[in-house]
Amino acid sequence: MSSLIKHKKVELTELFYDLVYVYAISQTTALIHHIHHGIVAASSFFYFFIGLVILINSWMVQTVYTNRFGKNSIRNIVFMFIQMVFLLMSSKAISGDWSENFAHFILPFSGISFTLLIQYIMEYQASQESYKKDMIRPYFYILSIRGLSLAVSAFLPFYLGLTVAALGVVLTWLLPGLFTHSQKRIVQEEETGINFPHLAERLSLLVIITFGEMIIGIADYFSVESLSWASLLIFIIVTNLFMVYIAEIDHMLDENQPGATGNGMIYSHYPIFIGLSFVTVSLSFLGNHEANNYFAFSLFYLGAFLFTAGVLLHKPYNKESHRFPTALIFYQLSSISML
Repeated sequence: MSSLIKHKKVELTELFYDLVYVYAISQTTALIHHIHHGIVAASSFFYFFIGLVILINSWMVQTVYTNRFGKNSIRNIVFMFIQMVFLLMSSKAISGDWSENFAHFILPFSGISFTLLIQYIMEYQASQESYKKDMIRPYFYILSIRGLSLAVSAFLPFYLGLTVAALGVVLTWLLPGLFTHSQKRIVQEEETGINFPHLAERLSLLVIITFGEMIIGIADYFSVESLSWASLLIFIIVTNLFMVYIAEIDHMLDENQPGATGNGMIYSHYPIFIGLSFVTVSLSFLGNHEANNYFAFSLFYLGAFLFTAGVLLHKPYNKESHRFPTALIFYQLSSISML
């Protein structure tokens, strides 16, 4: 348990897979780009939340599979390409009218869930060790519930279907956390856990590519017509957020976590992605005369709060010398919320 973890290489095919997910995240963020009477409607935030949780959860389950069992084999690459096709199909329906495009958005995600389920079933049948089978079995429930709930919701009236999909997504979003105790038991008994350096690198690369989408979003401030001191301040905001994340992941994180399930790090990235989306949208609103400035600033600070909270939630995984006192964490979050 005290030996160093061998870093599993992140393959280029995994990075290619991540690019499609970042495109889908940007399409989902477009749901909260539409202003009505100076603000974004509450329903748009709800659609955004459901869409983003489905996206990130699908990516997380595939990443955990690749981390623990995946090899850069033709079979796994083909499965990733199939999921990418489903994702592109869904992405084109995300930013449209959900009451009309809901089935086109949700059915491909049902396909992704069942594709992931097939991968886990094949790995389960090929595994000889009982502990591997015990680690895989919870994903049968998670992916079956999600796949079925999303498939059924596509054929129901819009609001009923949306409710069924939301319940299925939230349930399967929480299930990995409920299985954490049994997963830790397996890890402790068999001295095998998730390859933490690989997980940290995959998550950080996805976040960095998401920052790239933010850079694209603020590029309009640097046109000849819009260039001003505000352009520089906005760029400083983005780079500061980036450096906060890099300081945590690249310098403070202890990658040697032989007994970790990785669930805590996975869950902490949900507020990071949501926060980055809010910051991206709010910065675009600052140059929009139709947007309410109070709403834009409130959205910005909420995004900064969520992003900072997600970064600070990595405390249990930090090096001993870099674990902040709890009082300092509360002070940091409180100072953001009071700005």
